[in-house]
Amino acid sequence: MTIDLQRNDFRRAEDEAFIRSLFKRYITSSTSPSTDTTGEAPMTTKTLKVFVTYSHKDAAYLKDDSLLGFLRGLEKTEGIEFWTDQSIVAGDLWDEVIKENLRNSRIALVLVSEWFLDSDYCRNVEIQALLAGKAHLMPIILSPCSWQHFDWLSSRQFLPPGDESIEEHYTKAGKRKRLFLQIKDQLRTVVGRVRQVHQALEPGAGLQPYSSPCSGKARVLLCQRLGSDWRTLADYLEIPPYEQDRFERGDECRGILVWLENRRRLEMLPEALTFVGRKDLAELLASDSARG
Repeated sequence: MTIDLQRNDFRRAEDEAFIRSLFKRYITSSTSPSTDTTGEAPMTTKTLKVFVTYSHKDAAYLKDDSLLGFLRGLEKTEGIEFWTDQSIVAGDLWDEVIKENLRNSRIALVLVSEWFLDSDYCRNVEIQALLAGKAHLMPIILSPCSWQHFDWLSSRQFLPPGDESIEEHYTKAGKRKRLFLQIKDQLRTVVGRVRQVHQALEPGAGLQPYSSPCSGKARVLLCQRLGSDWRTLADYLEIPPYEQDRFERGDECRGILVWLENRRRLEMLPEALTFVGRKDLAELLASDSARG
């Protein structure tokens, strides 16, 4: 009875609101490699879960003839699984089910509207869980909203870009499908990068998680070799542009290290370096950690 009342309270809260999200890890369930001869890419051996966070007021975007339906083909070609709370069935403890899927998701598709941003559950439970789990958030702006007031959102790249929204600027069917195609292409890219990082960090891949502070030698070598890739690294780490601007010119790498240390997030560095194509530097840190 208590759970039913909580669920009803949640629905009423969503009737007033806007935002939801979350992310971390992958599903470890195995699937057999595809032998499809239709020309589609074979499914990989591990399925990545993509958590779809949204307001129930925007549920139309989950239909087969809308955004999620347009993206569904990636489940077969890229080996991913979209998860929404529509999978919850009678008798499930809905809050526990949602949180479990948040923990098991490495990517989150965030369908943003004012309803979503006003939702306490979306904002304070789902988004916060995804951020804590270091999930890759992919925000999609459905309708005009106050996204500028949320740091986790304003510091990220989202689609459509600028001040545009799907409902205001993509009213024609052809133009909207073109945007959906762009979203699909970018999600495919994100899946590839996340999978690459996952494979690099698997046991036996030669790269182990890094948790100890950098030695002086490792700092010097890292900053000498990172070069112009510092900006891509800073963007991946979601360092806000105004903080990037504070880095001393020519010594941006040191600024990134200090930023991570101040937030006790230095362990993110090897994964981030691998993600931006600098596995050589991730291996440098892993070797330094092993010697320490």
